[in-house]
Amino acid sequence: MRKILILLLMAVAVACNDKEGLSGPQAENPLSECVLPESVQAGGEVLVQWNGFPENPVISIVSEDGTSYEVEVTVVTASGLVFLVPSSLAPGTYMVKSGQDELGTIEILPADMPVTGLKIPSGAKQGEEVIVDGIGFEEGCVLVLVDADGNEYAFDAELTYSGISVVIPGDMSEGTYKVYLVQDGMEWLLLGSFSVYKDIVIKTLTRVDYYSPYIGTMMLRLSWEIMRDDPVTLTVSETVVDGEEESLEAYDRYVCDDAGRFTLDHDGFEASNDMNMSYVRNADGVVTQADVLIYGDSETTPFTWTYDADGFLTDISSPKRSLRSFSYEGGNLIKFRNTSFEYSDPALVNNPSAADVIWGYMSLMEKNDPFIYVPYLLGWYTKASAQLPTAMLSPSPTGTGTDTHALAYEFDDEGYVTRMSWASDYVVYYYQ
Repeated sequence: MRKILILLLMAVAVACNDKEGLSGPQAENPLSECVLPESVQAGGEVLVQWNGFPENPVISIVSEDGTSYEVEVTVVTASGLVFLVPSSLAPGTYMVKSGQDELGTIEILPADMPVTGLKIPSGAKQGEEVIVDGIGFEEGCVLVLVDADGNEYAFDAELTYSGISVVIPGDMSEGTYKVYLVQDGMEWLLLGSFSVYKDIVIKTLTRVDYYSPYIGTMMLRLSWEIMRDDPVTLTVSETVVDGEEESLEAYDRYVCDDAGRFTLDHDGFEASNDMNMSYVRNADGVVTQADVLIYGDSETTPFTWTYDADGFLTDISSPKRSLRSFSYEGGNLIKFRNTSFEYSDPALVNNPSAADVIWGYMSLMEKNDPFIYVPYLLGWYTKASAQLPTAMLSPSPTGTGTDTHALAYEFDDEGYVTRMSWASDYVVYYYQ
């Protein structure tokens, strides 16, 4: 960048000399007014075009409160100079001066956040070490946690191979904090909602409901309910809700036997594909295969479950074809069949022990193929997106294009999402 600025200054000088038919070091620079850019980011370079600089110019910038900052001049030519704006300079409007001469004003913009690939947990318990991944952290940087009352708590960060780490004090108050990075005299918001708690609150998913408009004032509710008694049962049902009145329309129920096989015990929808299913799990409890008896078949079909290096499920396939594939970006599920998801708010996160909201929504879209969702519903597949999606893109009912729906959330006291809503539809998540 600096080489480009030098070439620009040289080009201006040559062009001006040629215009006047002059050459040599004594040629007159025709610039009569100082030219400054309107704005520059803190830490950036400023190109000033002017013919009135002395041989060794001293440049300073002065804030609106009168505080003066001398800056480093890096390039000087017959047609101007280049100086560096201190990276720690606060945003605002500043007067640029050469000695005592006022050259004009310039707006200093906030510097870009220096860290890329940022990954920060949504919370930690008292006394726990917090690992923040990212490239660009520097020695001496500080993490600052700010509570709802504006009280600040600063922690010197230790550099690690993947980022930085800090330890939350054992006596730090429980609550929600904003997290800031302070580095090189600048400050950036890293996370808008960071929870500090005495211990991790782990809850168990028991039910997922999906409500959508039906007829008039009525709503149609699709539900998955998990009963972990003996035997374990999974029930998917369809209910019409009108105010306080509910009418159960149909339901399927799957019962787990002593061998771990789920069998369709009640076929109320009469369109179910999976008559029974069992699972093979490795030593860590991760599903590696599902054996499914599909309606009309005399033998079960094996489905292989494939994961990436981070443990995210990427594919479910039979010996003949891939049945479901999943796409991720930055630790977030972005594609699930014909529905896409956007993540535009890094601070919008679920409790780290909560079930993935997308999997809950999609399980209700495919009530006839439960074998895909049994591991999610029973808590065998716990890998969730790092953030909560801010928008959902689904095929338009008209048959062309897509509809984009902004997503809104409600949380319980422990930070678990209890409701995800868009337009007039919503999904409710139940935990115990």
